[in-house]
Amino acid sequence: MNLRRMQAAIAESGLDGWLLYDFHGTNPIARGVLGFSARAGAPKTTRRWFYWIPSSGEPVKLVHRLEPHALDHLPGRADVYLTWEELERKLAAMTGGAPRIAMEYSSRARLPYVSRVDAGTVELVRAAGAEVFSSADLAQRFEGTLDPESRLDHRETGALLNGIMAAAFQHARAGTRRPKPLTEMALQRWMLERFEEAGLHAADSPTVAVNEHSADAHFSNTQALDRPIRPGDFLLLDAWAKARRPGSVYADYTQVAFLGSAAPESHRAAFEGVRDARDRAIAYVRDALRAGLAPRGCDVDDAAREVLSARGWADRFIHRTGHSIGEEVHGNGVHLDNLETRDERALLDGTLVSVEPGVYFESFGVRTEVNLLVDGGEAVVTTGPLQTEIYLLEP
Repeated sequence: MNLRRMQAAIAESGLDGWLLYDFHGTNPIARGVLGFSARAGAPKTTRRWFYWIPSSGEPVKLVHRLEPHALDHLPGRADVYLTWEELERKLAAMTGGAPRIAMEYSSRARLPYVSRVDAGTVELVRAAGAEVFSSADLAQRFEGTLDPESRLDHRETGALLNGIMAAAFQHARAGTRRPKPLTEMALQRWMLERFEEAGLHAADSPTVAVNEHSADAHFSNTQALDRPIRPGDFLLLDAWAKARRPGSVYADYTQVAFLGSAAPESHRAAFEGVRDARDRAIAYVRDALRAGLAPRGCDVDDAAREVLSARGWADRFIHRTGHSIGEEVHGNGVHLDNLETRDERALLDGTLVSVEPGVYFESFGVRTEVNLLVDGGEAVVTTGPLQTEIYLLEP
């Protein structure tokens, strides 16, 4: 935690301070900003704690008597409470009557990813005389960007994951030649074995979706739905993973293939649409950065969405263009979204996002996903090479 940088950012935002709060791990942004996730042996916290970072001056900690050392790793003086009456009194005192306070709050829940503080706690802070503002921009700056070491970690993982996905397509191709065909879940298990060999880990298993299963944007493989992979099938793979070490960062890719010599025209047209939308989103970010601008997530989403709307597929593109990536596959930074939410946060240096437009029909769906990193003023696709056409896997 760089206190000087954080206080400068708070002051630049016209705020008097940032009040970070957590109860039972309900605020991953606060825990990430304050270094809980990266700390080996971080203390268990089951009681409410607050950490006040004023725009200038010494920070203040407020911790429960049962857990007095919960914030010992942070600078500043500590105060201890036991009863709820003490908590309310000391919370009002610790902010010193500051009128403009940032918290993990979003007006009208426009950014639910940031709305981590419950309404009652916001009421407590307001009762002390403060107006509560969203910490969305501060969180993007200090929890939604990667340092140089994390950027390298992501690239290394991405190379491994990309290789596993390429091998998985070839494994599916070989499976079509066997008397007993490979199934979706068998290919999924094969990929998980490759993850283990490569030292990778994922919170959830990769998605292996054939034909109509690919039409479900959030398809989840189950034994009841498992189906064979045969010649003439369309296959979508969506895989995400990170290294098995503290502080590692995810990579997250989606690619598609056809088990035959030529994919149907409907599939090719759909792929061309999502490919062009993906590339338009990437170009929008690159053009903005080269013009000295900080592109907003909602505007990048608009750029991709316009491409598919022009093809008459506005109602087939049913999710955001991309999400933040960090130590969790869906991170706490800016999302490429002006559909489900309006994310006006900027893509800053160190921002890592997925770019994954998709269109979904009754019998199939197409999505292409790459990862985009803002690094040194450039927008870098960390997957290579980009998929430019449906892979053809001739049996």
